[in-house]
Amino acid sequence: MTRTFRDGHTETWWAADARLGWWGPDGFTRLVVATADPGTLPDKATWYLATNLPRPGGPREADSPHPAASLAEITRIYGIRHWTEQGYKQVKDELGWADFQVRSDIAIRRHQALVNCAFSFCWAAWFADHPAQPGAAAPRPGPAAERGEPLAAAPPSWPRALRAVRARLSPGSRCSAGGTHGPRRPRPRRCKP
Repeated sequence: MTRTFRDGHTETWWAADARLGWWGPDGFTRLVVATADPGTLPDKATWYLATNLPRPGGPREADSPHPAASLAEITRIYGIRHWTEQGYKQVKDELGWADFQVRSDIAIRRHQALVNCAFSFCWAAWFADHPAQPGAAAPRPGPAAERGEPLAAAPPSWPRALRAVRARLSPGSRCSAGGTHGPRRPRPRRCKP
């Protein structure tokens, strides 16, 4: 299979279903090995994946609640895990997805809906302040960067959008930089009865 990376370069990878104990191509847990070099199986470019996605044409395909996935699809999904984890980290840390102190299922769902609204607000605010230029394409690192030529501005990202919105909402704040968070207010004292 051919993997395409964010900077535009491509690599040829190989993938195969494997067997180990009760794991196999037609078992409940399917074992997949994906690598950039099948001859040497380099540590940093070889993945040993376990999935519950059935193989196309396999005996579990009809009964599985999940759609069948080819070896290329499993490798593609695993290849984007870093972006998924990065997005989750930002939602959890910056927007407060994990900052709930409730016990009921409906309260957790409401909290998640509010976090998603905050995410949408950040994107809308970013694009309102930075309208897209007609015909402008996102820059890609390449020979110009290697020669030391200046690159165009990076495409928008929602962490940057979040920081821009936070700066607008609280002008004395420099969020996510560990800097000033405005003047500190004294805490009210509570008297014990």
